[in-house]
Amino acid sequence: MSESSKVVVLAGATGDLGSLIAQSLLDKAGVRLRLLVRPESVGKTQALQDRGAEIVEVDLADPGQAERLGAAMKGAFSVVSAVQGGPDMIVDAQLRMLEAARAAGVKRFIPSNFSYDIFGLDEGDNINSDARRAFARKAEGARGDVEVVQIQIGAFLDRKVLFGFLGAFDLGESRAFLWGDGDAVMDFTTYADAARFTAEAAVDDAPVPSVFEVAGDSLTFHDLVKAYEDASGKAITVVKLGSLSDLDAEIDKRRRAEPGNMVAWLPLMYWRAMLSGKGKLRSIANDRYPHVEPMTVADYVRSEGL
Repeated sequence: MSESSKVVVLAGATGDLGSLIAQSLLDKAGVRLRLLVRPESVGKTQALQDRGAEIVEVDLADPGQAERLGAAMKGAFSVVSAVQGGPDMIVDAQLRMLEAARAAGVKRFIPSNFSYDIFGLDEGDNINSDARRAFARKAEGARGDVEVVQIQIGAFLDRKVLFGFLGAFDLGESRAFLWGDGDAVMDFTTYADAARFTAEAAVDDAPVPSVFEVAGDSLTFHDLVKAYEDASGKAITVVKLGSLSDLDAEIDKRRRAEPGNMVAWLPLMYWRAMLSGKGKLRSIANDRYPHVEPMTVADYVRSEGL
């Protein structure tokens, strides 16, 4: 199949990352983009439809829509998932997507990973990573001849994640929060660059590694703070909160106090995996697509005026 006739199926196009993946795919000449969208969310995709994206209305959470899902996969070169949610979506729904892709003869399936090295974590370190590893295990027995490609990018280098969700910085108060010694190297990639690399992998005629790692920057906590200071011209006060063992205890304390409030403790699970070095990417392969030049932390801080 030539690139000019490639059909890429994308799930999750209404999300932050998914919408950027959609735009990156539409930027590639000749790629035909087919979006899997819940009926109630179709209106959110109008801008993508205006650029030529095809819409297939399907509720991925509904096991009863297998026939519709299978029809959506027909003729596709690859399938990309940027869905979010619990195990019902990350494991069950994505397995149904993979099975439909296999039945349709799809070459490649890119599941919704887009994180640090989830395979470097132990069970229980992060419940979201647990679900993604569970999918990866089950996918091995379900993929047939389909390439399953896990794309890992570190942490998202964006206002919403590194400078928001993680709780690593409080830019309003000019503070950064450290547990442990801060010497582990961590990886950071913007949403936009993750999307661009994903689009390249989705249409690549050559086999893509089962774990494909890319990163815009790799820095220790101390290097991260310095990069922000140098790019912004603002001083940051580092607040030392304790050891990594103290961080473990804090996560346990918060989960016991508010087990149903993931916002209270899930960000710390991500930050722990990074500060401990467990989530460090092991084989960054930006050079596979050298025309994609990802932003560094300093680039992003300057561009956003943070």
